[in-house]
Amino acid sequence: MTADAQTPSLLRCQRALASSRDGYWEHDLRNGDLWQSASLRSLFGFDPNATLLPARLVRGHIHPDDRASVLAAYRQALGRGGPFDYEIRVRDAAGQWRWVRGRGQVWPADDGRPAFVSGAVTDVHQEKLARLDLAAQQQALEALVQERTARLEAALALAEQRRQEAERAAAAKSRFLAHMSHEIRTPLNGVLGLTELALRSADTPELQRFLSAAHQSGQALLQTISDVLDLSRIESGHADLRRKPFDATQALADTLRAVMPLARQRDLLLMFDWVGDAHWLMGDPGGLRQIVTNLLGNALKFTPQGSVSLRGVSRRTDDGRVALEVQVADTGPGIPPERRAQVFEPFVQGDESLSRGHGGAGLGLAIATLLAEAMHGQLTLDCPAQGGSVFTLRLCLDEAEAPAQPAEPPASAPGLAWLVYHRESAGQWLAERLARLGWQTQVLDSVDAATALARQAERDDAPPPDLVLLAEPALHADVDLPALRRTLPDAQMRLLVRPDWRDTALETTAAALQMRPLVAPLTPRQLRHILTCTDDGLGGHSSGTRHAEPALQPSANVLLVEDNEVNQLVGQELLRALGLRPTLAGNGASALTACMEQPPALVLMDLQLPGMDGLETTRRLRALQREQRWPGAPIVALTAHASPEDHAACRAAGMDGVLTKPLQLDTLRRRLARWLAA
Repeated sequence: MTADAQTPSLLRCQRALASSRDGYWEHDLRNGDLWQSASLRSLFGFDPNATLLPARLVRGHIHPDDRASVLAAYRQALGRGGPFDYEIRVRDAAGQWRWVRGRGQVWPADDGRPAFVSGAVTDVHQEKLARLDLAAQQQALEALVQERTARLEAALALAEQRRQEAERAAAAKSRFLAHMSHEIRTPLNGVLGLTELALRSADTPELQRFLSAAHQSGQALLQTISDVLDLSRIESGHADLRRKPFDATQALADTLRAVMPLARQRDLLLMFDWVGDAHWLMGDPGGLRQIVTNLLGNALKFTPQGSVSLRGVSRRTDDGRVALEVQVADTGPGIPPERRAQVFEPFVQGDESLSRGHGGAGLGLAIATLLAEAMHGQLTLDCPAQGGSVFTLRLCLDEAEAPAQPAEPPASAPGLAWLVYHRESAGQWLAERLARLGWQTQVLDSVDAATALARQAERDDAPPPDLVLLAEPALHADVDLPALRRTLPDAQMRLLVRPDWRDTALETTAAALQMRPLVAPLTPRQLRHILTCTDDGLGGHSSGTRHAEPALQPSANVLLVEDNEVNQLVGQELLRALGLRPTLAGNGASALTACMEQPPALVLMDLQLPGMDGLETTRRLRALQREQRWPGAPIVALTAHASPEDHAACRAAGMDGVLTKPLQLDTLRRRLARWLAA
């Protein structure tokens, strides 16, 4: 190729080198000459036209920390031939270190030995500083992450330690409460049982009064124990709510009936109302009853006179559920504004002064609040300006399908109802309920007033009432029911009484006059069918059956397995008072022997026994029964252990039921009637 042909290519290479910001060099290994491009000298701040630096001086401009690595790469490339790379710091003309990245290539001669080394150098100082800064930041971030991770792990470890400590404390508290409940209920069984037996034989009013006060005090202590256990169980997340279909109107009415005896000694009106068509709901009726029982009990305690009302309202929501609102209102003193938020806390009452006139541990509202929250509801308090307190429970529940029921006689068309109360204001609540169903009502303040009005209506040829409801407060000893019946021979007449009403003579007279009792409060179903209601399921009670106590098998042999001497005495005497024949076993081994020698009709089994406990004794008796060595009998736990876990253990061992100490005669009669009915 001629020189003229090489010239354009050479010129192009020169122009490319001149326009490049990189620096170039070449080292002739044969004679030691070092060529450096003007751009290389400019790269480091030197005069581009300056004298070339010898190779030894170039090596002196390399940072001491980088010199060994770049020389090693250079020598390695010489030994094997080919390229090598480096990234080093080089001192510029100002004496500052600058980062550069270079790439070299070893070129061999014809004999194969290295002849030239050439390369290019790029200024990467800013890029390198940025990468170093980024690496430093990343390292700092990693250190921070490690530090915070370590702190988080320490916090989690501490939280886990605290959780375990809390669980141990909660378990210790539960064991303590269960143990104390047992230890208190056991002697309380003796106190209440013997007091009840003594009341049956007390022969003077003064002695009866003293024993009755002692019995009521024991019942108050028992309620406090139950409240403490309930609060502990709910706070620990074991509310034990069971979702099932239930009739909310019946649940509320039954709850009000249960607390009515608390108001018997006071002139206190108890009123009930329900508004809404949706009343079969899915939820926990036991939880609802416990909340309302606590609210009613609280209202009755703090309302010396006036009224306590229970009102339920249901409405279907847009999402197909039912919004249930239950309101308990009273005419008591109300709660001061500064204490309204605190009354929902455990062991707090509306009046904390030393002169407070009401007892109690202050647990009812706390239990009601926790249960409401467990049911995803809300409990609120309002104190109107006119006085009193209004507690409102709000729940949102699924609607349930009403169960199939026996066919009922068709309801009569609404007519005229007379409501006979001891004062007119007392009957207005029920009058408003009947008015919503289309009835016309008139409230009268006595049976004599009703009789007089009936006679006047007969003289005026006015229509007689279709229904006459005679409320219990108007049924005094001298009431003339026959005169009322004679003036209204065709009217439907019912006695509206509390569940604990007892007046055998008056009830017998009323029954002979076709005046059957209805137990207050009346549910909406009872109100709708009040003229055709004939069965007890709607609240009617025939004379002689409403208060009849279940009859037990006379002289049935009941084995009482109990090691406490006082409870042995109480248990035997209560069984004898029921007409049963008790036999006694003081431990599990004696119980096995007694069952084999004289099989009882029923076994009352204490759980905490010396040696073999009640659960193991029951398991062995059931094993004997399976082996056909014992004919078997109902085994009912008789225990001061009151927790759901204890009851579940009893059922798992083969027991048929659980009776919780302390025992009461009526409760024992009703429970034993399941297995020992005459």
